[in-house]
Amino acid sequence: MTHPAPRRTAVLVSAALGGLSLLGASPASAAEVGLGGGATTLTLDRGAARALTSLGVRVAPVSGAKATAQGLSFPITSGRIDPATGAGTYRHSGGIRLSAGKTRLTLSNFDVTVKKNSTLSVRVNGGRRLVALIPVVGKARVTRPGIDTTVSNVDIHLSTAGAAALNATFKVKAFRPRLKLGSVKIVAKASETVLTGGTTDLALDPGAASALTSLGITAAPAAPATAKADGSLAFAITEGRVRVPTLAGTIGHSGGITLTRGSTVVTLSDFGIDTVGGVLSASLGSARADILTLDLSAPAVTIGRRAVTVGNVTAKLTQGAADALNQAFGTTAFTAGLTLGVATVRGTTA
Repeated sequence: MTHPAPRRTAVLVSAALGGLSLLGASPASAAEVGLGGGATTLTLDRGAARALTSLGVRVAPVSGAKATAQGLSFPITSGRIDPATGAGTYRHSGGIRLSAGKTRLTLSNFDVTVKKNSTLSVRVNGGRRLVALIPVVGKARVTRPGIDTTVSNVDIHLSTAGAAALNATFKVKAFRPRLKLGSVKIVAKASETVLTGGTTDLALDPGAASALTSLGITAAPAAPATAKADGSLAFAITEGRVRVPTLAGTIGHSGGITLTRGSTVVTLSDFGIDTVGGVLSASLGSARADILTLDLSAPAVTIGRRAVTVGNVTAKLTQGAADALNQAFGTTAFTAGLTLGVATVRGTTA
């Protein structure tokens, strides 16, 4: 962001990328996002399932986990990941119970850490946390349905500590370190998304455009903002972060708009949008102020591939902006609540 946006944004973003390399280099590697849902599904390896059956050990989901056609599913509750690579931490609720006769072992609250040396830790019988499993991510595949992240083809093996715990509990020697238990598929739903580019376009209201013309004031983009063929002005998005699905957050921009009449020149730049406050702030020289109110009551949101469009956002002058413009141009024509135009945010994500 060229100038820190002091408020929040009006954009929801999506991405859909396939075949990304897990833990590989990515231009968005620093753009971690929080997680707020989804699930990790464990499909038991056939050999491991037969071995458990031969030992008389039964496997069942507990505490919110559930059995599906694909395997055992554990809800994702939180975490932070790089959505482009899948690297990060996934925290879960629920668990599994291993039982043989009256002997039971409950493994719950899985924390999956995906990195070069990945781990999967669990709570044992609701107590101490143990790194019981090792995710093997060498053949993992990351895809991006919308703003969410799916990590598949991850094999799960017993760690040395996990094998020892199982052998001790069931009084056997059958569980070996690195024994493959199965594979997991992670479908993680983001609780926020990071903006890395795009534009916010402002289509001037015909009434406002006529008023400016009648006052002899011209409006032009201040670089790197540009004028589009349809007459709207496009302001480059430099950075942003918004919550999902509330859209609470901030978006920063570069460039701005210059108003000119004769020798009087007023440049408003480095816009920052605040979705919670519903305002757009700008720099005017060394000062910064809220210059527009934004009507976000009925935004038109369209999600596409690595992009989202939020339209139907009416922008109106604040009292402070009206006073400043009236003083600069020696007029009383600018009033609080004057509709300047309609904004459309087109953002791209990490």
